[in-house]
Amino acid sequence: MSIELAKGKSVADAPARARVLVVAGAGQAPGLAAALQQRGHTVVEADTVEAGCAALADERPDLVFVDETLADTIASTAADQAIPVIALGVDAPNRPDCAGGLAASAAAGAAALVTSLVLDREQLTRTTQRLETLVQGVRDGSVLVGRSPVMRRLHTALSRAGESDATVLVEGAPGTGKSVAARVIHCKSKRGARPLVVAAAAEFDGERITQAFAEARGTTLLIEDVEQLPQPGQQALVRFLKDRGGAASSESPARIIATTSAHLPELVARGAFREDLYYRLHAYPITVPSLRERTEDVTLLAQALLDQIASTHNQKPVGFTPAGRIMLESMSWPGNVAQLESVVRRAFLQAGGGPIDDKHLQPAAAPAPVATTVVATDDAHELTEDAILPFDEEEQRLLSRALRATRGNVRRAAQLLGIGRATLYRKIQQYKLRLQ
Repeated sequence: MSIELAKGKSVADAPARARVLVVAGAGQAPGLAAALQQRGHTVVEADTVEAGCAALADERPDLVFVDETLADTIASTAADQAIPVIALGVDAPNRPDCAGGLAASAAAGAAALVTSLVLDREQLTRTTQRLETLVQGVRDGSVLVGRSPVMRRLHTALSRAGESDATVLVEGAPGTGKSVAARVIHCKSKRGARPLVVAAAAEFDGERITQAFAEARGTTLLIEDVEQLPQPGQQALVRFLKDRGGAASSESPARIIATTSAHLPELVARGAFREDLYYRLHAYPITVPSLRERTEDVTLLAQALLDQIASTHNQKPVGFTPAGRIMLESMSWPGNVAQLESVVRRAFLQAGGGPIDDKHLQPAAAPAPVATTVVATDDAHELTEDAILPFDEEEQRLLSRALRATRGNVRRAAQLLGIGRATLYRKIQQYKLRLQ
């Protein structure tokens, strides 16, 4: 179990290469440029102060080494661009009483070490800024991008959940951002100043979940993929939720937020999930919509992801061409936000820092429609009027085939049919279909 602030957000590794400007006398230190280049850094040399100032504007170096006698002039120019300047004295390595090669090697090695330290510091600063932005986005909910009606309803529901202390069940298809939504609720709650305790349900037995309750006392316990909770863990959670309201303690018991990609009533019907636990978790249900339900948000969300990806690569934000935006809006996105992020990341790399066109998104196009095989089978026989059934019968037959193919997995069948899960459940009741 871990204590986390946010999930699924990674930062790029520290850049392994730097562009280093060496001005005048510093460049005369034997081995300096060679040592930096040997470590993979790009070295730009300037013989005069004027050339050094010009290189600052044209080359945009990460770091400057300069003769100490010229440092003030270079530093004043570099300060406007927030570029670190290291002043070097060059007398010692060139003095006759020094062991020339050894002194030069030491100076060059020290310079290379300083370069690495500066890069580490700059990367840490960028990482800190990204994390601060992420934390603020979680606190105010802006991390969940979207202006569609369903997203506005989601933000309202998250705010209301944050204002209460009720148990919350966050539902939604894989990749929709359920864990992020859960973190928004925690940050908006009176417990938000304390760390969120996060654990995967599959890791819990009765004893470990009891330990988690103790660890999360006074804050929030987020149980991810609660449908995977083993039976002993389910029993312990039922007992905790039942007794939570009457707990007497100087510190309030843990608040429970659970996430699930499964349809829990279906698991209850199969006996795989406790019915009493379902109803206790369902005290405050929130559903995170799929991208299919908010297609008008796809381009906006893709741009936000692209800006974030460009930032981790220390590049300026780019955008999508009109053809690229059309491609984004025409794709089905069965993998939701997780799939969109993967596609945008791949397209960013393929575009080489330029605007993303449909050709960059084309390799990630949605797989061939499931109905292809059905159409091919139907087309293989000559159709007659006698073969046409009433619409209700055709619909019932199609739904039955989807349920058989998925062995009764309603969520997957709905995805294959391209309809909402609630719609499929209504059809199942209407036609009295069996979950195979």
